[in-house]
Formats: sequence, C-alpha cells, structure tokens
Amino acid sequence: MKPTIAKLLFSIILPSLCLAGQTLAAPRNPSKVGLVMSGGGAKGLFHLGVLKALEENEIPVDYVAGTSMGAIVAGLYSMGYNVDEMIAYFSSQNFDDLLNGTIPAKYRFFSQEMDESPKLFHLSFDFKGGAFKPLLPTNLIPPYRMDLEFVRLTSGATAACRNNFDSLMIPFRCVASDINAHKPFVMKSGNLGTAIRASMSYPFVFKPVLLDSTLLFDGGFYNNFPWDVMVSEFNPEFVIGSQCSTNPDRPDESDIVSQVASMLMYDTNYEIPDSVGILIEQRFQNVGILDFGKIDRLVEAGYSRTMRKMGEIKRRIPVRRSGEELEASRRSFKARCIPLVYDGARVTGGSSHQNTTIERILTQNARTRYSHDQLEAKFFSVISMNLVQSFHPGAEYNFDSQAYVPMFRINPAPRFRILLGGNASTSSGNMIYAGIEALNWNRYLTRFRTDLTFGKLYSSAQIGIRQDYPLSYPLFAEICLNVSVHDFYKGSQSIFQDAIRPPFLKEFYEFFSANVGRGITKNSKARAGFTVGFQNANYYETTDFKSTDTLSKSNFPFFSPHLVIDKNTYNYKQYPTAGHYMKITFGTVFGTEIHRRAWTPVQVKQSNRWISARLVSDYILNINKYFSLGVYTEICLSSKFRFFDYYPTLNILPVFQPTPHSRTFMLENYRANTYLALGIKPIVKIGKSLSLQTDTYVFQPYETLQPDMSYVKKPKYLLMGSTSAVWHSPIGPLSVSVNYYERNYGKLYFFVNFGYLIFNRKAIL
Repeated sequence: MKPTIAKLLFSIILPSLCLAGQTLAAPRNPSKVGLVMSGGGAKGLFHLGVLKALEENEIPVDYVAGTSMGAIVAGLYSMGYNVDEMIAYFSSQNFDDLLNGTIPAKYRFFSQEMDESPKLFHLSFDFKGGAFKPLLPTNLIPPYRMDLEFVRLTSGATAACRNNFDSLMIPFRCVASDINAHKPFVMKSGNLGTAIRASMSYPFVFKPVLLDSTLLFDGGFYNNFPWDVMVSEFNPEFVIGSQCSTNPDRPDESDIVSQVASMLMYDTNYEIPDSVGILIEQRFQNVGILDFGKIDRLVEAGYSRTMRKMGEIKRRIPVRRSGEELEASRRSFKARCIPLVYDGARVTGGSSHQNTTIERILTQNARTRYSHDQLEAKFFSVISMNLVQSFHPGAEYNFDSQAYVPMFRINPAPRFRILLGGNASTSSGNMIYAGIEALNWNRYLTRFRTDLTFGKLYSSAQIGIRQDYPLSYPLFAEICLNVSVHDFYKGSQSIFQDAIRPPFLKEFYEFFSANVGRGITKNSKARAGFTVGFQNANYYETTDFKSTDTLSKSNFPFFSPHLVIDKNTYNYKQYPTAGHYMKITFGTVFGTEIHRRAWTPVQVKQSNRWISARLVSDYILNINKYFSLGVYTEICLSSKFRFFDYYPTLNILPVFQPTPHSRTFMLENYRANTYLALGIKPIVKIGKSLSLQTDTYVFQPYETLQPDMSYVKKPKYLLMGSTSAVWHSPIGPLSVSVNYYERNYGKLYFFVNFGYLIFNRKAIL
C-alpha cells in the first residue's frame, strides 16, 4: 500500500516541479543579446558611448532594459533613434529648457494673465472638510514641458507597437518604483512615454507619475540596474551591462538629495555573473544628476570603456549585425510610426465641470484636426491660467478615426495661494509684498487677487477680479479697486547721498476701474473701460521747508474712459534678456481740482480735461547665445492742462521711467505732456542666468513745465543711463547697477537690489 501511495505522489509532484522550473528559467534565446543600462542622471549619457562602440563593431542588440536615465536611452533606442540623434538631442537648447522646466516665451499667454506682482514665491492651500490644508511643492522642476515632450517623442512608437513593448524596433523593459508596495514596478506595455517618465521621477526633482492608481517614482530606489529583469523577461544568450552608478554613499548632512537617496534606495546588485554576460562600468566624480553639459566627456568614457572589452565581447558573441541591417530596421519601424494629428481631447481627474472646461479650452477653435504645435499652445494656455496643480498628458491612437486623442489627467489647482515677495535695495525701494489669490470654477472661470505692499517709498492695497467667458470669441471682464500712497520725498533718498533735498510730495490715489477685453494673440490683449476715483497730493511749495510748516493740498476727483492694448513676451519680469514688451494707451480725463494753498484755508476749484496717447515698445533681439540687443521707444502725446500749482501739475504729467531704479524717483526733469524717448540696450549673457546690461536713453520733451507755471518750448534733450550686472536667481533677480540722470538731484547712483520693483496700477494711465 505504501509504495503505491509514494508512487502516486511522485507522479504528481515531479511534473509540477518541472513546470515550475520552466517558469522560473525560460529557455535561453540562442544568439540573442540584451543590453541593460543603469540609472545615474546625467551620468547615463555614458550609455551612448557604449552603444556607439557596439554599433561600430557590429555587435547586435536584441533587447534593451533600463532604469531612470538608462530607461530614457533604452527607450529612445528601442524606438529607432540612433546614437548621433540622441547626442544631438541631449546637447540641444530644447533639452536644456526641458530640464529647467522653462516654458517657451511664445507660450507665455500673457493675454490670460492678471496684473504682474512682485511675487518671489507662493504657498498653496485649500479647505477640505472644513480644515485648512497647506499644499507643499513636490518637485523642483516644473514637469509640464517635459511631460508634453514625451508625448511628442513616443506617441508614434506607442501606436506602432500597439502598446506592446515587445513590438518596438527592439523589445524594451523599464523599471519604476512602487513606494507604497516597497518594490520595483516593471513596465512592458502601455504608453511608452508614461513608462519612461515614471522610471525617471526622482523625488523632489520631478513629479511622480500616477499609473492605474499606483504612484510611481524613480526605479533606482529598488532596482537601479535591472539585469535580472532582462534575464527574467527575455533570457537572452548574453547580457551586456552598462553601469555608471553605484549604491549611495553615506549621506551628507548638508545635501538633501543624498539624504533622500539613503532613506529610500535599496542596494542594487550590480554584479552580472560571468555565465550571464559582461559588465562595462565607470565611476564618475563631480558629475551631478543634471550635469548634461558634460555630455562629450561622458560619451567618450562609455566608448573607451567598451572598446577596452571589445575583444572579449566579440569572442563571446559570434553573431554580427551590419550598420546597413540596423538602419533598415530603423527605417522599417519608423515607417510604422503614425504622425501626430489630433482629434478632440479627453480630460479626467477633476469634477465633470472642470474636465469639460479644460476640454473646451484644448479644442477651442479647432473645427478640424489639429497639430502637435496647436496642442502645445492650448496645453500651455491652461497652465498659464493656474487651473491645474498637475496636468499629465498622453495620446491614444484611434485606429477607426485614424487620429490621436489627447488624454490628460489633471489634479485641479488649490483654490487659494498666498503670494510673498517684494524688494530689498540700498535705496528707498524696499518693499514687502503679500497677496492672496483665489480661484473659482463655476459656469465661468473667476480669479480673485488681493495685493498688499508696504514700504517707505510706496504702499498700496489692491483688489482685482477677472472673469473669463469661453465664447466663440473669448472675452474677459475685470474690475480693480486700489488705494495707494507714493511718498516721493522719502523715495528720493539714497544711503550714499543724505544731503540731497528733493521736493516733499506725497501722492494719494483711490480709484475703481472696470474693463472688458479679449486676447488679440496669446501674448497680447486689448481692453476698454473706465476709471473713476481721486488723485490727491500733499506738498510743500519749496524744498526749504520745516516739519512744522503747513502743507498745501490738491484733490482731484476724476472720471477717465480708456483703451489699452498691450503685449508681453519678456523672458523675465525685470531685467529681461529676450522678448518684446509693447503698451499702447488712449485716454480722456475729466475732473475738477479742489486746491488749498498752505497760507489760506480758502479752497478754489478748477475743471480740467485732457486727452492722451502713449506708446511704449521695448524689443530685445536675441542675436546669439551670448548677446542680445534691446531697442526702446516711448512716445507720449497729451493735450495741455494746468493745475493751480507746480507740483500737483507735475505729479499728473506723464513720466519717463524705463529702468527699475528710475521708478524710485519723481524725476522732475523727465516729465512732460509730450515727449519722445529712444534707447539702446546691449546685453551680454554670461551663462544661463547671469547677464551684463547697459541702457542708454535720450529723452526729448516738446516743452517743459517751469516752477512759475510757464512752459519752455523745445528744451534741450536729456540723457539717462544704467549699467547693471544681474543674476536671475530661482526666485528673483539680484542686480548691482550704476545709474545716471542728467540734471537730477544727483547724477550718479550706485544701486544694489534684490526682488521686483513692480507697483500696482496707477489711477490715471
């Protein structure tokens, strides 16, 4: 009986064990070669040198797998990109902009923005379940441009392989990390761009990717060198490993990246058994994860390391694949990649109303199918409106309609943002700024912002509301309520020129403004409306005054209809090195001045009315990588008007203030009803964010107002100049400048400044 039972058990268990053995180790693919590429950030450019050496020696690559940067190189190679194409791409300005998260100036969408503010940074928050919930940033580099670039690079290949990575030109695998499950996440199908993007999502640098409810991070945390994935997925006859990274060193107390890596990264097995394949490795010193500028050195290292082992590689891999065969495979696969033509859009992740609103923006005026460039423009239109906290794009090919359907998963922006910023300088332009933005999506998009500015020179409180109407011809309406104080006496002081005695003039204005407008282009808009309010001035009639003297006062209630057309493609809010700014204003002012001189309590009244037109144009031509040239033009035409006294009249006159430092002065000699100003601005760009800028201006008034209230016609022109060294830091500009004004209180002013000298709207344009 017992032998019979034993025989029966043996007959059941043995086949099961054999089946399990087959599952664990599939038969090796004869004469097939797999190439595995490690992560390592910019160090992963080493893999390009490895590929270059293998191709030159006709070593076939039948499968590729990678993690993080290795996944990017492996993924592009699997889609048919050759080594030269990848080197050119990673060396390009476009790729550099992707790494910085820089949105192209052509996609700024100034037409959809509210007024500029001196904000340096912001904090987002919301109320959920009645509780205050602050939302901290999860990434240093904005992901929007990079995410859309992966759509452009990979959608054709994803359609060609029908979401099966085995059907790419070269079968491909990549690894991400499932932090919640504490294990690697191997991707072998689906959207190719999403897979690669997930594999490279290093925490705090890039935003993680949500895939089928799983939040994925950089694959290097659990498997930075997936040679085991190569074996388990493809089991090739021979594996070549390209390794440019190691397990993390002891964390540095001053380096948060090394601390995060130490906490999250598991040790990776970088040793490929000799029976499985060969390892090509290189350790790099002083190469950071974003040091892509060192591409030549890194590619050369990969090439030379591979050539040292080429004899052994050729001995162990007898098969060869000629360059002609490889190029034929590339051409064949690329011919299957369907060009990007889009139809419609699908948005998920928000409420039904939010999804529909963004779908409408993305497809607005797209009566027919549209190109990737058109999609890119609409994509950044949504970004510019601050509607989303994350906006992950994809594209799915519809074989029935023969067009791609853009797919977007959104995380709606929090309803509130706290804005903080201001300016710190060696003159009186020191200001503290705080603001709150609120966002409301009902039938129409409504944005609300309050701005508070406090400083010795300038203090202001402003409330602005803008509502957008997505009609066939989109319109917007905006209102603004402003209360401001401008103290020109304090504003004219300099820490190096205490003896200067400028006029005492304190300007107060309160106004309400309403406008209706529409975008002309994505970077220009026109608005028409009116302003009603008060423009008041308190002043001493001489510079030789005492604090006990009585002030003269001028109060001017007014009504002013206006038309404003403006355009802005500056790359920076202050000290730009590229772009075009233009503003055209037409206005009429109706009002009555109520005036009281210092020596009499009697008030006198006088009606005033004038019309004005003004053009400001600052065009900065980008000559080359190192040099730009700005050409500045300002024309102001205004009918004559006089208030009862010199300083109130002077205060209302248009003023020429083209530089940040000039905005801290009253500049009596640069005010006139009608004038022409021309300027030239050579800009030398030193590196990515450092520049040297020299501004030279000529100001020619038609006539100038004298203290006795007479006008001098055709006065001599005045010069103004500034030379500035500027560093555009990640949060705002730091500048050191020397400024020159002709016939001012002093001629030369040394100025160190950090932040933005940006003021709220003025009462009279």
